[in-house]
Amino acid sequence: MDFSTMVLTMYVPAGADNAEADERILNIAIEQTLTAAELGFNPWFTEHHFRGPWHSNPIQFASYIAPQISPERYLGFGVLSVPFYNPVRLVESMNLLDQLTKGRALFGLGSGWAGAEPDAMGIAPEYHANSRAADETLEIVQSLWNFQTGDQPLVYETPLYRGTIRRRVTPAPYRRARPTVIRTAGRDSSVIAAAQKGWPAFLGTFAAESPLEQQIKLYRQTLAASNHSQQVIEECLRWCTCDWLAVVVANTDEEAQALAAEARAEHLVFRDAYVAANGPMHGPVVKPKKEVSNQKAYLAGGDMIELIAGNPDTVAKRVQELADTGINHLLVRFLGEWPGKTRYISEQSMRLFSQHVAPRFRDLAPPKTLMPLAAE
Repeated sequence: MDFSTMVLTMYVPAGADNAEADERILNIAIEQTLTAAELGFNPWFTEHHFRGPWHSNPIQFASYIAPQISPERYLGFGVLSVPFYNPVRLVESMNLLDQLTKGRALFGLGSGWAGAEPDAMGIAPEYHANSRAADETLEIVQSLWNFQTGDQPLVYETPLYRGTIRRRVTPAPYRRARPTVIRTAGRDSSVIAAAQKGWPAFLGTFAAESPLEQQIKLYRQTLAASNHSQQVIEECLRWCTCDWLAVVVANTDEEAQALAAEARAEHLVFRDAYVAANGPMHGPVVKPKKEVSNQKAYLAGGDMIELIAGNPDTVAKRVQELADTGINHLLVRFLGEWPGKTRYISEQSMRLFSQHVAPRFRDLAPPKTLMPLAAE
């Protein structure tokens, strides 16, 4: 079973969002990443603009990190905001990192967040918010991976980009077909589309349209009906990703709950300070779901409602429940702000998980077939 963790320093203490603090925050992000890799996690990075000094270019950040960590680790992105890229530049960048890491890059792809980010990129809100911008770009990206020099010219056009391709994009991906792509799947239609394309998917994300169990069943059923090769099926089963948004591990359940409350409180203080300085935020591009995904709920910590907090045995039991459904890859987001006072909570959780939870599942091989699972 594979374990990854998200490196996040988007929000900083009030008064620290300035040019003088950028170097400090970058160094914290580097330290967090190297610590995670040393403990056996695959470091993951997200893409955000105007929130922190480095999230705006996660591929470049990953290229800096890659030679500093074990070649056994993967580098992941959750997610690259596809509409913000010319499709040719996106494929070039993904392929190059894929080559440099010998195929150990996991490219989560999606629409990204609404609000100030697409507006700053010149993307009309209605084109971005319904996922059309991401879907159209990804269709072109897939065509670019398939294109070979000598094919009929490939002409592409979207409301954002247009071009004519006469030669293949270089370099090619490391495995020649494409890098490992993990598609955001908040909507059921996105779950189906990912399975039909033979792409692993993010399941159980914040404000997803359906519960995780339904998403898993829908994905597996569609994958089974899509006539993919054994190689594609195995890749999908290995890298389909469950996103754990709020995790705290401590010596006792009671301590974990107390630490979770402390970490969550500091995170919300950081969010409130950001909103006070920069105006309202908008959540991820998913189908609205009143109880968790509206702006008010997000600002109140709606993404941290489904808390996973406990001692190693308690947390391992939750991991086992996912393993029983066929999930092989877990993206863990440990609560605690590395630029703030609750860094110790995140780091302690990371170390306890690495020492006492992950070893129970390291040798659990990913499923290789779509035979029905016990949970189904």
